Amino acid sequence: MAEPNEGKTEWPELQGKKYDEAEKVIKEENPSLEIQKVLPGQPMSRDFRPSRVRILVDEDDVVTRTPSIG
Repeated sequence: MAEPNEGKTEWPELQGKKYDEAEKVIKEENPSLEIQKVLPGQPMSRDFRPSRVRILVDEDDVVTRTPSIG
């Protein structure tokens, strides 16, 4: 499991990229992170998990916000 201060915590360079590319980059940089794809309108829990990265996408599967740990 990833620790809160282990490696990167944000990937601003992935905003505007396709989901598959973003997922691949994050997995290559830190394979221990759980990646969660969030679709438009999909509800999200408010809990913070240092082992999770949420990738918010639009209807075209393009990343709409900077993926970050939480």
